[in-house]
Amino acid sequence: MYRINVQGLKKVYPLYKKTNDRIKEAFSLTGKKYHTDFVALDDVNFTVEQGECVGIIGVNGSGKSTLLKILTGILSPTQGTATVNGKVSALLELGAGFNPEYSGIENVYLNGMLMGFSKEEMDKKIDEIIAFADIGDFIHQPVKMYSSGMFVRLAFAVAISVEPDILIIDEALSVGDVFFQRKCYEKIKELAGKATVLIVSHDLNALTKFCKRFILMGNGKVVFDGEANQAITKYFKLKQGTTSEEQKSVLSNEAAEMQDMRYPKQEQYSGAMNIVIDKYFYSINKNAYYEKCESGDMFCIQLLVHANETYDDVIVGYQIRDKYGNEIFGETSLTSDVDQYVLKQGKNLIEFEFQWPEIREGDYFITLGIGRGTDVLLQQEECWINQAIHVNETTHGKTIFGIFNNAFENYSVKAVR
Repeated sequence: MYRINVQGLKKVYPLYKKTNDRIKEAFSLTGKKYHTDFVALDDVNFTVEQGECVGIIGVNGSGKSTLLKILTGILSPTQGTATVNGKVSALLELGAGFNPEYSGIENVYLNGMLMGFSKEEMDKKIDEIIAFADIGDFIHQPVKMYSSGMFVRLAFAVAISVEPDILIIDEALSVGDVFFQRKCYEKIKELAGKATVLIVSHDLNALTKFCKRFILMGNGKVVFDGEANQAITKYFKLKQGTTSEEQKSVLSNEAAEMQDMRYPKQEQYSGAMNIVIDKYFYSINKNAYYEKCESGDMFCIQLLVHANETYDDVIVGYQIRDKYGNEIFGETSLTSDVDQYVLKQGKNLIEFEFQWPEIREGDYFITLGIGRGTDVLLQQEECWINQAIHVNETTHGKTIFGIFNNAFENYSVKAVR
């Protein structure tokens, strides 16, 4: 049995250059149009079965939020149908459905009644909602005083308390503290299999924990509908403006390498700048400028640098930080078991490789750097490109204890007396 059935869905918005163009068009005797059409959704088709948990992903402006607004009845389609069977509970824009002048308690009852529950039924649920939201005495204050995190806490608590047949969430869980997010995700896992869940999020790692099926949106169309890993791969290709046929391989000659390199932004630079990284290139498993990686992937980094003079004590390295700025791992040419090279005055092309470790899923940023010295702790920082590379670690099906795993070297079991 399907809960959601979308067929031939299209949504077109008229865009007017001037405010009074709308009035001119309304009263035009000749029927002249003063607007251009913006197609937000174009021939969208899919069904979602009872108990499915589906992640909807796509770059900004791909039509995800418009789709959810049509499914929840906020917007009407220009063409096509969106059939929803069952009781829907939704978290869309922050504070949607809340009266800012009412207290948290009053908004709970208001939302409950809008969903068809009587006051007596909400009386039975109110203690559970207050406990889950966990916003203390603010529950009795007007919600216009709430932070964004408090809004989400209360809205999510109400949404799950009504035991919906269909739960729809649009990026709402990206707000708030990490502990509450975890509590929400655990609740969604509980609902999965019972309720149908649709989630729009840019947090791919969170989605993959409970969504086996992804719908990838692009330019208002369904680009891909299927298995999570395949969808994520296609998402990153779409984000980079490439297709699998257009994927670049690692460049084979020096001239080609140099012309395909990227220039760092001025604000990314730091250091004494006697040696400058003019441009850089990277690839993951021979895929240029790829943003998705997993354990065992091979990174190739190339740096086109300019040296003011010849140096024989150059240190090249990289540093990996998570999205919170915590240093996770890194390495240098000085501390690695590699040959040391002389950097000649003028242009030099530096290349090194490293393997991505078995590390927790998430977003990571790679800083590239060149220093000078014979002691890595006493080196002079010459040129760093801070957060030059962003990658998303998507190793699936493996539990990571802490930040990364460190496998047993030897393991045995013996019976003893």
